[in-house]
Amino acid sequence: MKRVRFFQTVQWKVVILYLLLILIAMQVIGAYFIRATESYYLNNFDETLNTQANLLAVNVEKYLEEENIPREDIDNLIHNLFALRNADVQLLDQNGTVLTTTEENKAFIGQKNTRAEINMALLGTRNDSIQYNPETRQRVKVLALPIKKGTKILGVLYMVASMEEVYHTMRQINGIFATGTVLALLLTAALGIVLARTITTPVKEITRQATAMANGDFNGRVRIYSEDEIGQLGETFNLLTRKLKQALSQTEAEKEKLSSILANMTDGVIAADGDRNIILVNKPAERILGVSYKTVLGKNLYEVLAVPNEEEWDSLFEKNGSLLMDMNVEGEERLIRFSFTVLKSREEEKNSGIIAVMQDVTEQEALEKERKEFVANVSHELRTPLTTLKSYLEALEEGVVDDRELSRRFLRVLLNETDRMTRLVTDLLQLSRYDAGQYALDLQPVNVRELLHNVTERFALRSQQENIALSLDVPESGLPRVKADRDNIIQVLDNLISNAMKYSSENTTVVIQAHEEENVVRIEIIDEGIGIRRRDLDRIFERFYRVDKARSRSMGGTGLGLSIARQIVLAHGGTIEIDSEWGKGTRVSFTLPIYGENEDGA
Repeated sequence: MKRVRFFQTVQWKVVILYLLLILIAMQVIGAYFIRATESYYLNNFDETLNTQANLLAVNVEKYLEEENIPREDIDNLIHNLFALRNADVQLLDQNGTVLTTTEENKAFIGQKNTRAEINMALLGTRNDSIQYNPETRQRVKVLALPIKKGTKILGVLYMVASMEEVYHTMRQINGIFATGTVLALLLTAALGIVLARTITTPVKEITRQATAMANGDFNGRVRIYSEDEIGQLGETFNLLTRKLKQALSQTEAEKEKLSSILANMTDGVIAADGDRNIILVNKPAERILGVSYKTVLGKNLYEVLAVPNEEEWDSLFEKNGSLLMDMNVEGEERLIRFSFTVLKSREEEKNSGIIAVMQDVTEQEALEKERKEFVANVSHELRTPLTTLKSYLEALEEGVVDDRELSRRFLRVLLNETDRMTRLVTDLLQLSRYDAGQYALDLQPVNVRELLHNVTERFALRSQQENIALSLDVPESGLPRVKADRDNIIQVLDNLISNAMKYSSENTTVVIQAHEEENVVRIEIIDEGIGIRRRDLDRIFERFYRVDKARSRSMGGTGLGLSIARQIVLAHGGTIEIDSEWGKGTRVSFTLPIYGENEDGA
């Protein structure tokens, strides 16, 4: 079962949903509330500042009309009427000169204030703005109010009021609102967890039981926590569990019977439904196809069998036919016979399934093919000398026997053909003994250098006659002795050297080499002859197989020499290999095990 992450559970989804709802609601309400509150305080601040500024302007107007302005009366009026804290007030005459101020530093009195706001007010334009005071790092409200008498400008009332109290109040309100939001979220999370558990606990119970059922355990029951819809779901699930347990028990009994039958069959069986999807595979079929039941279950039959033409197979199914097919099983080509039976539904005539029975007939077909080839080859090999014998005997019977010289020549031919058949039968008997394991090797320590020298000496006369050089290449330091049957190894060397000379031209060289490898001595015969084509290398050790049939027969070959050589080398526990290139020559090598020192006294 797929593991659910902690924050992906229904419980946390419900909690997170409630938290998001509360958070969004609080943010919307908070944004509206903060804006409204901030607007209220700013408007109230502006209204208070404007009211006091207008009131002060009306009261100082009469003093500004006099030629000698009573400064003490104006100071008392400003200090008594202006009630805003953290506010600086300057009263300027029509020339922009400061008459009085509320600032502690009275140095500005008598000086001219040239700020842009004051210049605009002296022109009759009221000006107010919110500015940033770099000295106090606070926002301030700046108001420049012209004092008029009709159209005449008597002076300017310049006010700078700090707004820090307003924004400090707003920060406090924001803090209170944030604290309330956090508390609301905590309470909502707690309530959400409690509510989610009332839903998720029964669901977890059902999930637990469903997991147990998936693992084959039908004995558990879901606990019922309430009589609501979830409780009814739990009761229905318990009923379903009981019904499934009964049905599976019956199915399991039938399945055991069928499994016993299929498991004890020697043939492979694959069953597929009407859509060609595999529903059953027995053990022999798994072995033949090299697949497992779990990997192919539910897959398409055509896909598993790698069918190239589905239409032809559909036609084959309809005929309930059989066929032989080459298949790659675990990297090996196997020949499989398929027999198909189409299952028809009783109610409808449509195809409801297919049963495929498989038999691995690779060895059977290979033996049959080998038997046929062997019989054909033996028949062919015997037919030629027998035909010659019959022809010459008929000639002798018809009167050639009276011709003394001609009859002798015929008798020599008959003798050669008889020897050829004798060699063929002898080779066949030798091969049959190796095939049946009825051979006895006289394994003794053999000096390889001496053995190769003796064999080379035996072929010296033939090499001179055929004008083919024989070269022996053996290390001067000598080679370790090998464990071998001397006569059998001489037969192998005779065959290989004879073949090398047989397929070589004049003025070429046949090299015989030997060298030591790990635990073995490798002997190689290298010629410069016609070579062997690549297509023939894989079959060169087959019985009666010849690369050049005409030359082989003309020189008395039976086509069994390499097969016998291979059997002898394998019987010694060695290996034999052929490497050749057409038109350039052939290299034949075989190995023999080294005779160990602890075997000297054996």
